[in-house]
Amino acid sequence: MNYFIILTTECDLKCRYCYGKAIDFSWNKTRLRFDYSLPETISYTIQDLASFISKDPDATLILYGGEPTLRPELIKQILQKVKAKRFMIQTHGLHLDRLSASLLKQFHTILVSIDGDRVTTDYYRGHGVYDRIIRNTMSIRDSFQGEIVARMTVAENTDIFRQVTHLAGLGLFDSVHWQLDALFGTDFQKRDFQAWVHKSYNPGIEKLLEWWIKEIKNGKVHKIYPFQGLVQSYMKGEKTMLRCGAGWIQFAILTDGTIAPCPVMAGLKDFYLGNIKNTTPKDIERVCVSGQCRACRLLNECGGRCLYANRTMWWGQEGFSQVCGTVENILDCIKKVLPEIKKLLKENKISMRDFEYTKYNSCEIIP
Repeated sequence: MNYFIILTTECDLKCRYCYGKAIDFSWNKTRLRFDYSLPETISYTIQDLASFISKDPDATLILYGGEPTLRPELIKQILQKVKAKRFMIQTHGLHLDRLSASLLKQFHTILVSIDGDRVTTDYYRGHGVYDRIIRNTMSIRDSFQGEIVARMTVAENTDIFRQVTHLAGLGLFDSVHWQLDALFGTDFQKRDFQAWVHKSYNPGIEKLLEWWIKEIKNGKVHKIYPFQGLVQSYMKGEKTMLRCGAGWIQFAILTDGTIAPCPVMAGLKDFYLGNIKNTTPKDIERVCVSGQCRACRLLNECGGRCLYANRTMWWGQEGFSQVCGTVENILDCIKKVLPEIKKLLKENKISMRDFEYTKYNSCEIIP
């Protein structure tokens, strides 16, 4: 299984889509029970973690935060003392220079949060952030042999076509994925999400897919996670559970050792699944999507999109349905290009290997 290891809840950025929700005190009026006792950094011992992980011979660890590179000493200890199949790290990229080359080479994947070009990234994340990310990622590009993923958060100030093609064209990242900033908080009434979806996002997905197919015909298969994953599933006739793996093959270990279905569900007491000190990997209870997702005709293709969103319903039925509309659109767009992809496969211009990707590595197949 895969485990997000939350090293710290601290972060030195104040991104619009993350920090803004963290200071929205309307969360306190909800029916959910919040855990305000979680320590800022891990309070269990590295030996506790090593003992827990040793019972899972197929464990992948994704170091996470907050911002994990604010705790370089913990990163070093985990890499030295915990035996896992592979290690990954998800970072805002500003402190990659704090990690030595010997540490970096132990990672299978580095996911760097960047939202597109300089204007868009700096709008969401702060002035000068884009240039620092690019500089630090360039500094490790030649020596790091694993996958570097551009991890985008996408909202109303994003032109999805322009920003994905920008990142894909830099020659710096091996792959790109994105996640919609939707259903994560109580901000639905403050936004005009649906208008943006109709005017920008959905048409942008269609345009992006047209560009992707054109590039494939020219001999270049860009590794764009939503497209890779969906094409592979349709070609193989796969049915799917939650594509991120949350709650069934992927879990989060919080700073006190508590186990949660995913890192976004940190602090939500109602979804706690045990603690690494008294729970073994095989004893972790599985958590599935419920409600309307279970009856949806697209469940076997979508998987339920997001366990957190399904269980919290922050945006209510109206907002939830609006996001489902974006899922239906991307699925329909992929289905339309399948005949063309099959033709290219038959002509041996591409192979199914071109659509291979690392599953459950924190990349969204259903954004």
